[in-house]
Amino acid sequence: MDVVHLPVAPVGTLQQTVYQYSLCVVLPDCITQMLLQQQAFFTAQYGYVCSTPRLTMASFKADEALEDTLLRYLHRIAGIQQSLPLTFNNYSGMPEHSVYVRLQEYMAFGQWVQALQPIANYILDNGFPQMQIMQRPNIPLAAALPPNVYHKAITHYAQQVFYATFTATEWVLLKYKPNYGNQVPLCKFHLL
Repeated sequence: MDVVHLPVAPVGTLQQTVYQYSLCVVLPDCITQMLLQQQAFFTAQYGYVCSTPRLTMASFKADEALEDTLLRYLHRIAGIQQSLPLTFNNYSGMPEHSVYVRLQEYMAFGQWVQALQPIANYILDNGFPQMQIMQRPNIPLAAALPPNVYHKAITHYAQQVFYATFTATEWVLLKYKPNYGNQVPLCKFHLL
């Protein structure tokens, strides 16, 4: 893989409108619908509203002024990455506050995560916190659960079967301002 050096914005030139970004794998509609049905059941059964199902690869904070460079380099990185077959197999619940659908072979994600290193360096070089890389990617069904709800839910989901497989061909960059609403898709990136 080629080493990519991204420019650092001059000090004092950035407006400080910090946004949260998440780089996610685009899920096929059929898998999204399966997950939404499970989340609707979860909400009805346990009284907790779940967020939109997402397979997040990385998340980070950055200034909006960095977006053009981030998008340009994400296009470049995605354009040389291979599409990957992904398999989701059953539910899990570690750590003890979330119930999620498990990605069976998460090691394949390693090549994608490694390719994001220039982006991680660019964010750090511009004074923002380190990019959060998902070491064991999964799709949360429900998160931030109180212990009593978690224990009831995981007992139920440990007995359930979930299986889905697809070839991941796109990433999407989501953007939102913390404490101000939903994530908005900023751009999709097509893989080889």
